[in-house]
Amino acid sequence: MRRVLVLAAVLALAGCGAQPRAGGAPASEAPPPPPPSAAPATVDGARNPTDVMFLQMMLAHHEPAATLLELGRGKATRADVRGLAGELATAVAAETRTITGWLESWGEPLVSTAHADAHAAHGGLPALGDKEIAELGRTGGAEFDTAFLNLLIGHQHGAVELARMEATSGQNPQVKELAARTDEATRAQIQQLLRMVAG
Repeated sequence: MRRVLVLAAVLALAGCGAQPRAGGAPASEAPPPPPPSAAPATVDGARNPTDVMFLQMMLAHHEPAATLLELGRGKATRADVRGLAGELATAVAAETRTITGWLESWGEPLVSTAHADAHAAHGGLPALGDKEIAELGRTGGAEFDTAFLNLLIGHQHGAVELARMEATSGQNPQVKELAARTDEATRAQIQQLLRMVAG
């Protein structure tokens, strides 16, 4: 319980805190939050280093997320948690294809060549790794569901930080639009995840 309250406080300070749900229905009855709208398949050539870094870091963010979500789809005991994992896995796969296509069309590498310290001001590189995934895989039942949701909350918060970096310093209008959709959709997802943990 203490971990949930700490997460809620951190997210609230960042503008991502949970809001009360109208009607007071149990969290388990709420549908999964919608994924971001599909991005266009092509991107304008105009860009700056922030646009490139944002896309590269989103790819790095999506890689462990895909593994986490696949684990959630297979091991979660709650139907709403499995549904959420499936919805987000589909969205992550689609966005990964789009971002990969954009970077390749620019002739930019898919992985950032900057030193890890260069990302510190933008929330750092993803912290969710093999160790966390392995530890989650060793849990089961209701413990798994709670641990999965908490890991996903922390991971999704990183996407909000990346989106705000792009909104502040990016140049390409399509990349900035992707960042805006990511910010809005991910904050809604975090609120839903917090309600699911509390429920």
